[in-house]
Amino acid sequence: MNARTPLSPAGLPLRDTRYRTFEQYPEFAAATAWLRDYVRAAVPNPRMSEREYWSVVCLPPHDGSIEAEPLVSVHVGAIEAAGLYVEDPAAQPRRIGGRVTVAVDDLEAAAGTSVDVLAAAHSDLRFRPDGPVVSIGWSDGPASRAQFAAVPWEPAAAALVGRVMRNGKCRWSAHHCAQLARFALAD
Repeated sequence: MNARTPLSPAGLPLRDTRYRTFEQYPEFAAATAWLRDYVRAAVPNPRMSEREYWSVVCLPPHDGSIEAEPLVSVHVGAIEAAGLYVEDPAAQPRRIGGRVTVAVDDLEAAAGTSVDVLAAAHSDLRFRPDGPVVSIGWSDGPASRAQFAAVPWEPAAAALVGRVMRNGKCRWSAHHCAQLARFALAD
């Protein structure tokens, strides 16, 4: 009989044990749906560029400087292009939040206005400029989700991801979680 015995989690790479842990989280379905939507919107040719140019990290490490518990992060080249997290892990019910990073010029072109005007018009979002890029953060509340849907982040994210991919390979590929990526690539 050639039946394979399941591996003990102790013998698996850390990214695999993190995935198995994450499967048990109540946010797993929402996180995989978010990941699929983000990759479809922002990553060109995701099947061919997976791991080499973009990677998804499951339960990424964090330094504890913020209360949020990271669930998933998407990396392109040397940047964290997007992330999903539990806002306050001790709170009940748990609420998720997320962020995407886009180029300021692409976002302003797509929106037809400045980041400052967008931030003033979308008070339930967090706009964090950092030089030529801006991170747009949202929470799971209906107002924040609606405001995030109204911001034209998709073309700006796709433009940034495309530029970063042309400039070099993903530095987080060693931490890529193929099990989680399959949800991003699902048809």
